[in-house]
Amino acid sequence: MSAGTLSLMIRGEELTLHPRRAVLWPHRKTVIVADTHFGKSSFFGRHGIAVPAGSDEQDRKGLNELVQDFGAERLIILGDFLHAPIAAHSPEAQELEAWCKSLGSVHIMVIAGNHDRAAPRVWSSIEWCEEDLLEAPFRFVHDASSRSGEDQAFTVSGHIHPVMRLRTMRKSGLRVPVFWQRPGGLVLPSFGAFTGGFPIRPAPGEHLFAVGPSAVAKMS
Repeated sequence: MSAGTLSLMIRGEELTLHPRRAVLWPHRKTVIVADTHFGKSSFFGRHGIAVPAGSDEQDRKGLNELVQDFGAERLIILGDFLHAPIAAHSPEAQELEAWCKSLGSVHIMVIAGNHDRAAPRVWSSIEWCEEDLLEAPFRFVHDASSRSGEDQAFTVSGHIHPVMRLRTMRKSGLRVPVFWQRPGGLVLPSFGAFTGGFPIRPAPGEHLFAVGPSAVAKMS
């Protein structure tokens, strides 16, 4: 595994936390990310809000590099693939189609999130999962709080965009994305570069893993 990663053993399976805000599952040759929110910058731009350009292209490039470096056969996106509905034949849709094709034989799966309810299911290279994806010992979901708890699977989810505040010389501190491990699950930071975050204060038995530019570090 590459430098800067941090591996967890979860119910007999290795999950590797990657500084690109991704989880690698070596046994299944799978890259897992959450909350890409593709199209957010263009959505804000159409509504007259100044935003940084190129965030989607940067994120797609990052996903390609992750998949290639890991030799992945599958990419799972844990919901909020899109930030807002887009027209099936729009430039944004065409860019995503070209990106899907650039991944070649990699199997792309999207667990539909709340932002994906009205998303067009037009990309032939994507398998949409309208419900949770169960692959023992894990259950892949968008929002773990929606789970009813009828089984004992370990949930791997997104939705929350967890962050923590690091103490610095500045009064306000520095907010960094984190992986949030709880007794029954793991919440991933948002993969999208142009996304906000929800501050997490871990309860007893919970752990936060901060994501730095080149490494993941356990903080609690």
